[in-house]
Amino acid sequence: MKKSELFFTFLLIPVDIVMILLAFILAYKLRLNFEQVPAVYVQPFWEYFKFFLMLVPGWIAVFVLIGLYSVSERKTVWHEFGKIIVGVTASIALVIAWIFLTRTFFFSRLIIGFSWGLAIFTIAFGRYLIRFIQRLSYRWNIGVHKVYVLGNNGLVKSVVDEIKKNKKLGYQLIKVIDREGIDKLDTIVKNNPCDDIIVADSSISEKEISKIMEYCYQNRIGFKVMPNLLLVRSSNVDIQSLAGFPIMEFRRTPLDGWGKIFKRSFDIFFSTLFIILASPIMLVIAVLIKLTSKGPILYTPERVGLEKNFIMYKFRTMREDAPQLHAEYIKKYGNMFKLKNDPRVTTFGKILRKTSLDELPQFFNVFKGDMSLIGPRPPMPEEVVHYNSFQKKRLGVKPGITGLWQVSGRSELTFDEWVRLDSYYIENWSLWLDFQIFLKTIWVVIKGRGAY
Repeated sequence: MKKSELFFTFLLIPVDIVMILLAFILAYKLRLNFEQVPAVYVQPFWEYFKFFLMLVPGWIAVFVLIGLYSVSERKTVWHEFGKIIVGVTASIALVIAWIFLTRTFFFSRLIIGFSWGLAIFTIAFGRYLIRFIQRLSYRWNIGVHKVYVLGNNGLVKSVVDEIKKNKKLGYQLIKVIDREGIDKLDTIVKNNPCDDIIVADSSISEKEISKIMEYCYQNRIGFKVMPNLLLVRSSNVDIQSLAGFPIMEFRRTPLDGWGKIFKRSFDIFFSTLFIILASPIMLVIAVLIKLTSKGPILYTPERVGLEKNFIMYKFRTMREDAPQLHAEYIKKYGNMFKLKNDPRVTTFGKILRKTSLDELPQFFNVFKGDMSLIGPRPPMPEEVVHYNSFQKKRLGVKPGITGLWQVSGRSELTFDEWVRLDSYYIENWSLWLDFQIFLKTIWVVIKGRGAY
């Protein structure tokens, strides 16, 4: 753990305290100016402030318990935001319980509601500000982790490219070591000290990994390893007994059982809502398509879904002869190709694609049950013909309007990267993961990243 990381983690505590108190102050001011429900009696500000100041240690204790000050966990923005919501909600519940049990006179219930919403916002803002400063410091190599990447398979290049491209990770690549360098690790590290060693080759034997791990432990070096497929899937394991012996059952996806029910309920509710809200926009788009190019308003290709093919609805963005050229383009550019300047796309179609408005009719597919709001990209039958057994895994759930592929690069990703993301989604699905992808999709669409 770097000293700078400890410093920024410790800094979270006073910043959280300031942001909690700021939320209480804003809630008080907001209540005074809330004319819809006039307050019968308003306590003096300092009496009110002293009451909430006394409760702040309880809030910090809750935050500690749920892991908001963990130094061993690298939290994503959305993961941390989820914990903030849980922490603030639990803290507000304690405030309400304290008021009820001690019969403390409190002039307004609205302040509790205002404090809840404002605290989520102010605490999230304060933490974002600290993370921003911390990541900004990486540009001057302050607090970065110097790393070796170990391995010589195809995955190593992906890991190295990500470290070089994504400065927010806080990693500085020193060197890539092949498998032959394991025996010389001590000499290599002494010549060029490092903070972490990342084993990115899942084919390295357990004996070799144990050797590297022991070396890292003895020399106080961070150790990270890309797990093999069996270890990744172990998060979906049920252990049962058969004839007195333990047996491990690998569940294909958490979407089996209740997960399927929850996801379908989520899809029905939000697809109905979006259809109602987007109807005026879809009507305008339909008229403009008809006025700007020949052909039908909707593009209705066949797609491969869960257990059956279906007709997908999209606003037409291409010329009439585009389907005839597709088979030829697959031979030339490969499966799931996307061209940055596709000559088949109309002028208005480019606008629709850039803004993702061409996908609005797919909410009807979601409502019907052919698709989900979130899932793998729906493939064409002619693409699936070329799939190998591993790639066919992405057909194990309903395709989605958006997914990890959408928020991780869209058209900039390779097909292999798409498959890996889809496999991760299928094996690690949760409603919280869907919610994160949904929020990230809004940002990606606004930026227009990878859309063409």
